Amino acid sequence: MRLPYARVEPGDRMNTSPAFRPLPSLAGARAEPVPGLRLQKLRRAALDAREAFVREGPVAAVATCDLVTFPYPAQFAFSGAASSPAPYVMLTNRMQVVQFVDREGARRTLLFNPSDYERGVSAPFYRALRERYGGFVSDKVMSTRHGSVQSHLAALGLIPSDVDYLAFDHLHIQDLRGWLGGDGMPAYFPRARLLVQRAEWEVALEPHPMQAVWLVPGGADIPRERVVLLDGDVWLGQGAALLSTPGHTRGNMSLAVATSREVFVTSENGVATESYTPLQSAIPGVRRFAEHMGWEVVLNGNTREDSLDQYSSMVVEKLFAGTSSVEGAFINFHPSSQLTAHVMAPGLSPTIVLPAPNFGDVRPTPASRRAA
Repeated sequence: MRLPYARVEPGDRMNTSPAFRPLPSLAGARAEPVPGLRLQKLRRAALDAREAFVREGPVAAVATCDLVTFPYPAQFAFSGAASSPAPYVMLTNRMQVVQFVDREGARRTLLFNPSDYERGVSAPFYRALRERYGGFVSDKVMSTRHGSVQSHLAALGLIPSDVDYLAFDHLHIQDLRGWLGGDGMPAYFPRARLLVQRAEWEVALEPHPMQAVWLVPGGADIPRERVVLLDGDVWLGQGAALLSTPGHTRGNMSLAVATSREVFVTSENGVATESYTPLQSAIPGVRRFAEHMGWEVVLNGNTREDSLDQYSSMVVEKLFAGTSSVEGAFINFHPSSQLTAHVMAPGLSPTIVLPAPNFGDVRPTPASRRAA
């Protein structure tokens, strides 16, 4: 049963902090109705937006935290391009803890992809997988838990009231109730609000049957006042932005962060850095597929209704991130669910794994604790 206060009403407006503002250039390019022309305009707009983003300086701090390694269908990971007898690749879900200074001069804390994986297994796809293989194989053989959201925050010296915002690249396999309250559950984060694209929120509340297999039933039944609806790109503060990158889902978005050394982008549009440079991939079949199709990116394609948009969004991510300062032949893209070498996935190991994004010192925010 849906909670009435969680529904998006037709008259809802973008409910954001005064510190938020749009990124330049990209919105106008997305308005082009012809997909091929839209991609051309997005290429130019992404470079212009990146230049403005970098010019304002670096983020205060970012820390990357591994959460859980889990199986994912190989046919989706590289759009069927990878050649392997293994039915699954292994992905490691990661959370970024980002601290940025907003336009009012306040230091804010964002958790990007703080997956509650204990609840996420209730999504129909993973519930069926668990029923097929049993609890022991699912939990001990096919999955590895690296740490919880709670344990990582404690290790960083943060408490729940330090967190201002939660955001996810998309809402597949997410149950928000434990973090933000709802359905009789208390909120673990007393002050945090969810930043979510309007299109993503609408699907989470009323999914199509082809979308519902990836969504936790009731997972979005949280108090409406905890939800901040976004309509496009959002510049959160110095060195931190959320890019609207529809395709993998209708409301997919990507985290972009500028450090003093580089810009990086993270989402689940691609499962590996080489998804953005497939001609550099050593995974059997990927390079041949990209050459045959003439593609410059290879999609993580478990939802196919918006593949043209996903391709264009990946080009935006690629240009916004730029090349890696560590490996110049690769893009500085860091998947939110990173392809991971595993004995159960022969031939499906990443060609390269870039160092996890970490910068500055994440620290408690006294103002947030006083407010709590």
